[in-house]
Amino acid sequence: MIIAALILPFALLQADAANATAAADRFAQCRARIDADPVNAYEEAMAWAGEAHTLNAYRCAAMALLAQNRHEEGARRLESLAVALNPAQATLRADLLSQAGNAWLLAREPGQARSAFTRAISTIESDPSQLPDLLIDRARAYAMERDWRHAEEDLSRSLDIRPGSSLALRLRATARMHQSVFDLAEADALEAARLEPANVDNYLTLGHVRESRRIGAPIEEQ
Repeated sequence: MIIAALILPFALLQADAANATAAADRFAQCRARIDADPVNAYEEAMAWAGEAHTLNAYRCAAMALLAQNRHEEGARRLESLAVALNPAQATLRADLLSQAGNAWLLAREPGQARSAFTRAISTIESDPSQLPDLLIDRARAYAMERDWRHAEEDLSRSLDIRPGSSLALRLRATARMHQSVFDLAEADALEAARLEPANVDNYLTLGHVRESRRIGAPIEEQ
């Protein structure tokens, strides 16, 4: 009896592991279909959701909507999935909210994006290592709202956690330029170019900063 009691839980663990692997494989297949045919991928994902009611099925359906440029609908679905999760699944919840935030940016809805990124940041605030990308994304939402001060604050915080990000430096250069802090903006742009010399965007930002300082006012980047 004792041996049987030990064997049964082990068998259940094996079954759970097999099910998890199969679900992960199916999610990967669903995501691959999105690139080829997002409409069909959506239909198949919803059929999978009706069959198994798994988060990955609904998530894949939302991603298929994004691939069809149905950004608002996809963003709302991703947010709904995040809200429905057990709070203990903090990393997954933050990932879904981050994905929703980026969908809102594509929909040109910076306020909605900022809200989603803020909730993601709050979800994983206790793990600073996961924050830099979320802070950069929220800074992009602030920039779209032309709230340059808060954009700079998020980018500075991101750089405090993960120094040497050329993207954060380039974006902070733009935020500082729009606040007419040209010396600090140029320093950021120069450092971004030093860290990533092959990226032409760094030199474009540097050029915009220097032209802004020359004329004494921020210029609009194209």
